[in-house]
Amino acid sequence: MTEQYLSIGEVLALLAEEFPDVTISKIRFLESQGLITPERTASGYRKFTKPEVDRLRFILREQKDNFLPLRVIRDRLEGETSDGFLRPQDVTDPSMPRGIHLPSAGHPTNRQGVVAPGSGTSVDNSRKPLVPKRRERLSRNDVLDATGVSTEMLAVLEKMKLVRPRMMGVDPYFDETDRDIVHLAGRLAALGIDPRLLMTWRLSAEREADVFEPLVRSALSARGVNALGDSSNEAMKLLDDLIALGEELRTALLRNVTKGLRPEG
Repeated sequence: MTEQYLSIGEVLALLAEEFPDVTISKIRFLESQGLITPERTASGYRKFTKPEVDRLRFILREQKDNFLPLRVIRDRLEGETSDGFLRPQDVTDPSMPRGIHLPSAGHPTNRQGVVAPGSGTSVDNSRKPLVPKRRERLSRNDVLDATGVSTEMLAVLEKMKLVRPRMMGVDPYFDETDRDIVHLAGRLAALGIDPRLLMTWRLSAEREADVFEPLVRSALSARGVNALGDSSNEAMKLLDDLIALGEELRTALLRNVTKGLRPEG
């Protein structure tokens, strides 16, 4: 039987009812942390299998229902069998100690340092230098085809500098982050948000970046942060953590200030 694949947009639609706060950025962050490993098409687009979607759903449920940090969720995933379910003997109370379980060699989580039972030693792969992924280069037509927005709307987003194409020769090109922004802007427009109102989000993101910048630059300039003397890995992990936590805080604050819009009960 041919494996069925879902695009990241289809995955979002599939999870939207149970996890209305999940975003493309959230999924990409979980991928950057090694918690999910979607495959890629020849042109670089993410494609998800059903087991990978089930794995993503498990992570999101643990965050939503049990308020677990990613470190604990990673431990639980590493204690899974290859079918994606926790073993019956696994302790599910995060306040209780858990036994050490080694994932099978082919398990997707077998990519971090693991501890051999009774050995007291670990094989730590976390110090391997991160190889930056090459950014996608998407033409204007690529973005329009992937997101379904109109040429006019894309022009408005460019004028407002929500997306900023780079030049390759005389041709402009976008990357995957630009595509995600256009996709989200299109979904908001479908719900009645005029694209010109999105300037609020851009200004908010710029202010947030101003808060993060000195912390990340300090980490980049540090020496001896890890055994390789390379601070860039730590700085990029810090940036990813700041972005993810900022996203979660914004969601919580927004839910708090919009309580009055919801009926009591």
